[in-house]
Amino acid sequence: MKSKIYKAGITPFLLGAVIIGLGFASCKKDGYRTDGGLAKATTTQTTYDYLAGNAYHYFDTLLLIVDHFNLKDSLNKSGTFFAPTDYAIHLLMTTNSITSLNALYKRINTKFLTQYMFSDTGLTLNGATTAVQTYTSWAGDTAGLTKLAGTYGVANSVLTYYTLEYVKINGVLDGSAGAPSNDPTDLKLKCQTTGIKTATGTNLNVLDNASTLNLHGAPTSLSLSYSVNVTQSATDYNSTDVQLDSAKIASFLGLTAAQIGDSIQNGSTNVLYYEMATDSTLSNNYTADFPGFWLDNQGNVTTWGTNSYMWIDLNTTPFTLTVGQYPGGGSVGDKYTYVQVFVYTNPDGVKLKVYITINVTLI
Repeated sequence: MKSKIYKAGITPFLLGAVIIGLGFASCKKDGYRTDGGLAKATTTQTTYDYLAGNAYHYFDTLLLIVDHFNLKDSLNKSGTFFAPTDYAIHLLMTTNSITSLNALYKRINTKFLTQYMFSDTGLTLNGATTAVQTYTSWAGDTAGLTKLAGTYGVANSVLTYYTLEYVKINGVLDGSAGAPSNDPTDLKLKCQTTGIKTATGTNLNVLDNASTLNLHGAPTSLSLSYSVNVTQSATDYNSTDVQLDSAKIASFLGLTAAQIGDSIQNGSTNVLYYEMATDSTLSNNYTADFPGFWLDNQGNVTTWGTNSYMWIDLNTTPFTLTVGQYPGGGSVGDKYTYVQVFVYTNPDGVKLKVYITINVTLI
């Protein structure tokens, strides 16, 4: 079967047409030969050249990404590299509706690959244990390494083999003491080939074709927090202004503060201003002065009246929040927390969110 060329925007990428069997065969190296014979544990080629010379073109897309982010030198100097195949990259793109490499480049940065690079050359199957050991990647992330036991039958015997696994730690390592109840499950990526030593000193491990990669790119959210005191009154709508960090917000969104303000004031759907409810849903049902909200004591949008405790209005010039109290709604010493959210859909279709937490104390 011939290789199929998939067009990726301006740049094409290739997916090899031969899939190597996994499972027991995944512990072998015979799928990664460049000379027609069995792969050796060492190669006289650099890490980059070894991947580029793969007979089945399993790493063509990977190397296009390496070249785009100028990571060739880093790749060759890494102590260990867990190489994702083109199949895994294509799966990631399909899952995230990314139709071209140019579109992928806008969703990732160098950490997409450096999360799989390590200084340690000993991250091998022989050095792994069934308990997860942690290491710091060149992306600055803490990742894990473990080996998974499997069995197969030979004649009347049952033999055990092990598969190396890269562990992407989400939150804290699964099973850690004191881990929060909502801590996301870690992701384990199997290796189908391990322990290839390249001429530049890299220990090369190849991830399974079906590995679930992650879009490790620029952050899509920014969190800011402010504390404000408001004078309690039984008769007056006392308020305090909070100066927002407009430069940081604008820089994160890739806009100017004026553009953000104009978009909200003009009702554009590119930038929206919300209040986040206690169940994390977002509301832009403005019930106070536009754009603003009357709020209850839990953080939910309400209307003016006996259920009102506070109100927050956004002033797009000079980019402040006015935080005020409903007369007699609360008592001195009461504390409330509200979360305002800016949501911007950039030209690439990526939603960027700025979460602004306002901690209010009535004095």
